[in-house]
Amino acid sequence: MNKNNESKTKAKRKYNEKSYKRVSLYIKNEEMDIIEKFCKNNNYSKNNLFIEGVKEKIERDTGKSFDEFLKEQEPEEPKDTKESKSPERPEVFKLDQ
Repeated sequence: MNKNNESKTKAKRKYNEKSYKRVSLYIKNEEMDIIEKFCKNNNYSKNNLFIEGVKEKIERDTGKSFDEFLKEQEPEEPKDTKESKSPERPEVFKLDQ
């Protein structure tokens, strides 16, 4: 592998580690055979099939679209709690008054 490809691979790996989480599943052999056949016959990847299945389950159980459900799960943005870095300065009196 040349240096350019190594850099691309490293960048992709870094992005994936930051942006995605991995899931490990244990599936019975005969069930996996059926899943693989279904994916092949319907032009799905196993990853997309599982993601779509989870989204559909959430939608059925909550009665909301996945996007609506997702928005409800996002933490509210914090209110403006900016604290000044230094205490306020006391009033300065001019001596020439």
